[in-house]
Amino acid sequence: MYRGGRKPTLHMIDGQPMTIDQIADLLGITKRALVLRRHRYGGKDVSYQMIVNMYRDNRFETKHDRGARHLVNGQWITVREAARRVDVQPVTLTRYMKANGVTLAEAVDHYRKFQTGELVRWPGRAPRTYYVYGKLLTIKQAAEQYHTSENSLRLYIAKHKCSLQTAVRQLEERRKKQAERDILKILMGE
Repeated sequence: MYRGGRKPTLHMIDGQPMTIDQIADLLGITKRALVLRRHRYGGKDVSYQMIVNMYRDNRFETKHDRGARHLVNGQWITVREAARRVDVQPVTLTRYMKANGVTLAEAVDHYRKFQTGELVRWPGRAPRTYYVYGKLLTIKQAAEQYHTSENSLRLYIAKHKCSLQTAVRQLEERRKKQAERDILKILMGE
């Protein structure tokens, strides 16, 4: 009996009722470690039998594998293993879990729907268009039309806080001045 004369709570382990102290002794760990392990892997949703089975199967982290294990479709796996199964980056699963407040199993199910075709990824929003000399162009179209890179246009717009048309006009003026200097070099014989 425990302190205060109350009866100990018994848990079924391999068909035998056992207390938490007995389970901890069976596994060779402290009672606190056992309780914390159960809490970490789901609390009341996880039975002590499951914890014992995980110890027997060596499914807990070791010195070389410290990844937390999550119950996904009846198997205890790490986020990295789950990411490999659904062909995404581990950080993608972690962010989805945190943003939506779901378990790893629910996140894996979500990304499996993309693999099976049940869900289709959104293509994203349409690129913003700007007026450049009376035509509506995206930055990409303007870069192609005026023979420059998107990056240079975006950087000029951000640095000078101007419109796309102003960036294109400045680009053309720079090119015109450079062409004049090149012609003068040729004429001067340099």
